[in-house]
Amino acid sequence: MADLRPQIMLFVTEYIKNGGNGTNAAIAAGYSEKSAYSQASRLLKSVEVQQYLNNTQQSINKDLRMMFAEDAVKAYGVLLEVMNDTLTPPKDRLVAARDLLDRAGYKPIDRIQADVSATVETKTDLSNLTKEELAELEHIISKTANTG
Repeated sequence: MADLRPQIMLFVTEYIKNGGNGTNAAIAAGYSEKSAYSQASRLLKSVEVQQYLNNTQQSINKDLRMMFAEDAVKAYGVLLEVMNDTLTPPKDRLVAARDLLDRAGYKPIDRIQADVSATVETKTDLSNLTKEELAELEHIISKTANTG
């Protein structure tokens, strides 16, 4: 990846900070308001800028995961304490147990039940069918009517 100018690196930083608004990021990086939209569009099409953006986002995500790892362990401990505390109301203990199971990947599958019925109406000219084709069609319709 080629070395990027500080202004482009600032653009990427501002782009991430503002949630992905290229025009505002360009203005914050020092581009003129008149050309900010086109500059942002041009920069975001650049392979080098995209690589820098992806690397920066991955680095931020890695740093955040490391920062929250200790807090996650503490949160797990709190949930475990609530679940095991016999003085805690049963409803709260159950919520803590469900949360622990959900986070461990044991969340039950959500089931969706759908009651679907439909009527299909077609208007087809059957006058060109032969007697054999009409008989076959009548047979198919009667079989369908008897199973439904």
